[in-house]
Amino acid sequence: MTSDFIKRVPRSIAIFGASSHIGGPMARWLRFHAPHVRLRLIGSTPDKVERLRDEFPDLDCVQANYLDLPSLESALEGIEGLFVVTQTVKEAPAMSNLVAAIRKAGCLIHMVRIVGLQPDMNPRRIPQAMRDYGMGLEIQHPIARQVLDDAGMPVTYFNIGASFMDNYLRMATALQETGVLTWTDRSVPYIDPREVGEAAARILLSDDARNVHQFYTLNNGQPAMRAAEVAQLMSDVFLRPIRHDGSKEGFLAIFEPLVAQGLMPAPVPEYLWNMFQYEEANAPVWVANQFLERTLGRQPNTLRSWLQEHRRYFFDDDTPAPRSAGAPAAGVDGTWDCVVSTPVGKEPHELVVRSAADGSLHGEMTNVKNGLSMTLQDGRHQHGALTWRMQLVKPMKINLKVAVTVSGDELSGHATAGMIGKIAIRGVRRSR
Repeated sequence: MTSDFIKRVPRSIAIFGASSHIGGPMARWLRFHAPHVRLRLIGSTPDKVERLRDEFPDLDCVQANYLDLPSLESALEGIEGLFVVTQTVKEAPAMSNLVAAIRKAGCLIHMVRIVGLQPDMNPRRIPQAMRDYGMGLEIQHPIARQVLDDAGMPVTYFNIGASFMDNYLRMATALQETGVLTWTDRSVPYIDPREVGEAAARILLSDDARNVHQFYTLNNGQPAMRAAEVAQLMSDVFLRPIRHDGSKEGFLAIFEPLVAQGLMPAPVPEYLWNMFQYEEANAPVWVANQFLERTLGRQPNTLRSWLQEHRRYFFDDDTPAPRSAGAPAAGVDGTWDCVVSTPVGKEPHELVVRSAADGSLHGEMTNVKNGLSMTLQDGRHQHGALTWRMQLVKPMKINLKVAVTVSGDELSGHATAGMIGKIAIRGVRRSR
């Protein structure tokens, strides 16, 4: 390679969204494979920064917001490599602030920016309903690209031309309860977000300057699949029948609890439906490619292998047989000090468990901070595997399904809250 194609390799890298499904794996990969690189992990809220510090106590974890220029300036000081991903944000002011902070720092060598666009799309093909909504990635991400390109930023775009495999984790509870995969039946490739993070790390660490100012569309190189085909694949992997519901009514219904609880703005479900219909209308642009394979140096994960890896998240066929009638399972009884990793931070709880000989489980779980107590409903115990339901009433009404495993005087598991997904629970026994 001639010297014209050589770039300096960043000695420091900052990762926006380091607590998410792309930035987190990227940080773990870099910490292991490039320990000489100084990492700075950026979270947008105090609770995200706290979680980052818990997982990465040896790294520099800071809070920054795209719409808060001083926080950006502080976060990017001394940073030579940068990973940028946004959620729902007005990209013009966000990326303008980012450019200003980068220029003030004056040391950026290379940036990787995540976008989600159909390559060479004609904006006229975007339906009016999506234009009116205005905050979708089809509208906002071209703005981000324009701002960064106009500013001459040394950026490589990672265009996600696929659906993230871990989106299906949010549907685990519904699959368990109904055996139905409710999702739009569009044709789309797939990608493991962990591999996106690794690829971003590898590109930043590469000394090949030809990657700068490029636009790469990423998928796992496999043919596109329809949701009905995914349901059949799930049936094969999970060894139980999974049906598919591609109706609009079913799709909108899965978001109703989130809207009712104030966790999702009311217009979002309709926008998502319109976006997926738009993607289906332009599905031929999603062409399988080998960029991810070349960058990783191996075959990317397939959806089948990902489902096999996460099979127990959806269905656990290894659950012990029910306990026969006899003495109560005293091994699970007692008062437990638990920490629940909620979406707004870690919350201390006291869990009181009382088991019975018929396999039933009773008790209550109380938030130590606010004193709110939830009764364990439909509780069952099977050789240390505990399950129950309970209802959170504040700050919002949410039905929770809990599954934990007791090992000695420790327990661990999760609570599942619909589309919110799984919330980790860990505890130690205070007394029997």
